[in-house]
Amino acid sequence: MKKVILFLLMCVSVYAQVIPIDSLRRQDANGVPFLLGQTVTVRGVVTMSQELGTPLVYLQDPTGGTIGYDGTFWSNTNAGDSVQVTGVVTQYNGLTEFTPVNSSTVLATNIPFTPRVVTCGNVRLDGETYEAQLIRINGVTAVHNTSGANVTQWSTSGSGTNYRILVGNDSVEIRIYSSTNIANSPIPPFPFDVIALVSQFDSSPPYTSGYQILPRSLNDFIVTGGSGPLLSSITYTNIQPTSVTINWQSSTASDSKVRWQRADSNYQVISYTDSASDGANVTTHSITLNGLQPGRIYYYNVSSTDGSGTGTSPQQYFCTGSNSTGAMNVYFNRSVDTLLSTGENAQGNVNFQTKLLQRINAAQYSIDMALYSFNDMTQIRDAIINAKLRGVKIRLVYDFRENGSNQQLVQDLLAAGILMSKRPNADYMHNKFFIFDNRDFSSAADDWLWTGSTNITQAQLFDDANNVIEIQDQTLATIYTREFEEMWGSANEVPIPSRAKFGPQKTDNTPHLLNIAGKRVEVYFSPSDNPSTRIEDVINLQTDNSILFCVLAYTRCNIMNRMKVKYDAGKNVRGVFDDGENSSTSSVYKTMKGLTGGGCSNPLWSPPADVWLDSRAGQLHHKYIIVDGYTPESNPVTITGSYNFSNNATFDNDENFLVVYDARVANLYLQEFSMRYRDGGGTNPIGITQLSNEIPSEFRLFQNYPNPFNPSSTIKYQVAKSGLIKLTVYDALGREVKSLVNKLQGEGTYSVEFEGTELTSGIYFYTLESDGMRVDSKKMVLVK
Repeated sequence: MKKVILFLLMCVSVYAQVIPIDSLRRQDANGVPFLLGQTVTVRGVVTMSQELGTPLVYLQDPTGGTIGYDGTFWSNTNAGDSVQVTGVVTQYNGLTEFTPVNSSTVLATNIPFTPRVVTCGNVRLDGETYEAQLIRINGVTAVHNTSGANVTQWSTSGSGTNYRILVGNDSVEIRIYSSTNIANSPIPPFPFDVIALVSQFDSSPPYTSGYQILPRSLNDFIVTGGSGPLLSSITYTNIQPTSVTINWQSSTASDSKVRWQRADSNYQVISYTDSASDGANVTTHSITLNGLQPGRIYYYNVSSTDGSGTGTSPQQYFCTGSNSTGAMNVYFNRSVDTLLSTGENAQGNVNFQTKLLQRINAAQYSIDMALYSFNDMTQIRDAIINAKLRGVKIRLVYDFRENGSNQQLVQDLLAAGILMSKRPNADYMHNKFFIFDNRDFSSAADDWLWTGSTNITQAQLFDDANNVIEIQDQTLATIYTREFEEMWGSANEVPIPSRAKFGPQKTDNTPHLLNIAGKRVEVYFSPSDNPSTRIEDVINLQTDNSILFCVLAYTRCNIMNRMKVKYDAGKNVRGVFDDGENSSTSSVYKTMKGLTGGGCSNPLWSPPADVWLDSRAGQLHHKYIIVDGYTPESNPVTITGSYNFSNNATFDNDENFLVVYDARVANLYLQEFSMRYRDGGGTNPIGITQLSNEIPSEFRLFQNYPNPFNPSSTIKYQVAKSGLIKLTVYDALGREVKSLVNKLQGEGTYSVEFEGTELTSGIYFYTLESDGMRVDSKKMVLVK
């Protein structure tokens, strides 16, 4: 042990002078580097040296980029060199530089460096984060001069000329140096991608504007529409602990290549370390990557080459499966309706504090917390502090605007030495999740994610209607850790506020599809992952029978419109809203209920949807949707997390949610939904009532009543043996009109309501089946 300690001390002594580039870039409130005028040493990979014809050398490490402005340094280095540089920190029009460079050493050569894919807005609005880094902007659709006119050539004068590139309506300035081979060349055909370095020219403090990008040569323009095949439909499937299959389409017959690299943090240099190829000329590509590590995130891209050139995709992400158990525990703090259980009773009236304390007390290595609100719960505060005292690494991301400042328990954590990254005073860090023991990769059995709708306060844990889902899966915990560290600003114990990103600043930098113990799970974060669109896609693609939801705030018209399409197609849409949040004119409640004064400019739903306002004291604080929850053969889906169905949650707030494809989890949420629906005033959450659980002697289908009817009638039936029960209505021509029951049911006597509002007068038939065998059919008459 002494030898190891001595070796470590020697290493620290030898390399103590080398600091991360991000450290020399840290600035005071006036935008001036704290280390201004000091001599420091950094290491990095040179991303530009000779290309501009001026003594500017851009270099970059995993934490950031900087510039050496020195003729000797410039003449002795080339792009791709790994260098150690010692120099004096200076600043020139907002750019942090070394001038002069006192010494430099080339440590290695020909080091590949993959640019970071960003948007025009990332550079324009958050340029300090990307300053001196190599970036890539995809899909340029137009080039304007600074007066706004379209141009067809990179004409330059003097040292260079500025233009503006556009991707749709998004734009950023681009500077073309006269010394490069780009000068006076034609604008590439649209769309094209551009690789460039981020620069700045801002002459006054605090140096927060003037960001521009600098392409180095014509090779930095990638014509996506005319040089090589176009690539599309890039996905990963067959997710296993040590293998994944990458799939894509190309516009022409071409070969296949995948390059990949393990992604250990948000801040590492991307230099693809592995590749796999297939020389067959095809348009449908599929390559399986083997020898991967379980529970990990990977960077990758794909490329295909035909006779016209090579098409290459932007950077993508995939993840492997883990060796975790995949256990999913679902808790509710109000009552549940176990009569709707298909085999497992949901856990209702749960003491969330007890469950969370058990998880905190079991943590051995690390706890990462992203909390919108933390107050009142002193036992949880004490458990977190005790965990720190026994050596557990604790990190906290917190919201600034909640109560206007740190809540008391957060102040107590700070006083105990727990560090925090706080979203500035703009919109909300609205997450509520804990990650346990993910930063110790020695075991996949300890990683837990705790999330759902619940803030850590007395009202939220005990009074307001909430849900929690906790999942034991290393891959899922790793993905949440990556999101956490984007808000933390680093991958270690100390946050870096200048690099921390919240809200619209964040990028889509995680994989989204997981295989958790054989179950498909998707994970999305807001606003970077287009959350509303993801939910709309689930509703559109997965709904066969029903959409049930409970939500605190619902103002997102796009989600309502997607539900309306399914409703008009005869699907069951039922929901419960919080009565306080949804009395405003921005809520969609009144629109769905067929009442005037609601949100969106859409027509009122007619007939009105079966939606209700929660009538109990306290908030209905859920944010969940269940698709096909009472028809297990339809592959039910549950969406749950911190995301309210609102514009703020879509475009501004930091949020998270899971999409779980599992009949068991859907049934647990269905049992909770039934009670919230009844609390609001609904009487039959799935249109089926169990009249008795006594075991009948035989299957039996009763005559509907009343009969004839207008517009509704009740159908009663008996189930003598548990199985898949179907009750279907047909018209006189034998065409299916409506599926009333299509689910697993236990023994008992049931009734179901049939609504004929949208049907014409006439004779209809209804048929009862059990496990595919017809039991009986009867006739009924609708008279209008």
